[in-house]
Amino acid sequence: MTHKVKFTHSDKSHAHINCAELREGVEIYQHPEGYFVVLEFEGKGGKFRKAFWPEEVVKQELFL
Repeated sequence: MTHKVKFTHSDKSHAHINCAELREGVEIYQHPEGYFVVLEFEGKGGKFRKAFWPEEVVKQELFL
């Protein structure tokens, strides 16, 4: 299943959050109690994974 997230290198600056790009990643793992989700992305240097809080993941139904 694929999900879209706002992808930034830092959540400390509102300037960075406002210019964050929306990236699509494949769900690799979801914590059994829903604490976090791990998504895999394709980058210039190859595949990489990043964990997100569930509220950071944009639901796919919004893009239909």
